[in-house]
Amino acid sequence: MPATSRPALIVLVLATLLVPVAGCTTTVQGMASPAGSLPATTADPVKWVDGVCGALLPFVRTAGTPPQLSTAADPAGLARGISDYLGRSAGAADSAIGGMTRVGPSPVAGGDDVVTRLAQTLTTFKTSFQDVKAQVDAVDTSDRKAVVSELPKAVAPLQDLANLPDPTVDLKASPELDQASQHAPNCQLVRRQTSGR
Repeated sequence: MPATSRPALIVLVLATLLVPVAGCTTTVQGMASPAGSLPATTADPVKWVDGVCGALLPFVRTAGTPPQLSTAADPAGLARGISDYLGRSAGAADSAIGGMTRVGPSPVAGGDDVVTRLAQTLTTFKTSFQDVKAQVDAVDTSDRKAVVSELPKAVAPLQDLANLPDPTVDLKASPELDQASQHAPNCQLVRRQTSGR
């Protein structure tokens, strides 16, 4: 069922937000917070973008770890694995939205707009995960034929997530934020998570 692995594409969409623009020569002064932490409100662009990445990191890790569907021994186990993944991913998206809010206002012009659009995208992901989870949970797993026919239909809407607008355009328009992300440990962790390294 290839449609079930589709949610992992959202990780790539979010990750590209943090990929540096080739040839950028802007230098950004500042220091990052320890990896995995959220800094307090700061005027330092590196700390601020590190906080945004820190808020996103749990979501990236969760959404980037889809269930191992080939190991599900029975229809109920298959549906349960998908449902659990969707529930965890929806919760992680919600936490990321809250985490980005706690980072505070951007010290760089345009940064708040980037976070607003990211939060809107994460809200779409969260809602999609919740809706699909409800559909998966409604499948009668005691009926193998129902699982075979209904489960693919239930997860099909996740394919639409891959068609969401690319949020990277906003970050690429701000060389200062783009450069700051290169010095932020949490952004490096997000990059490693999404690149598989």
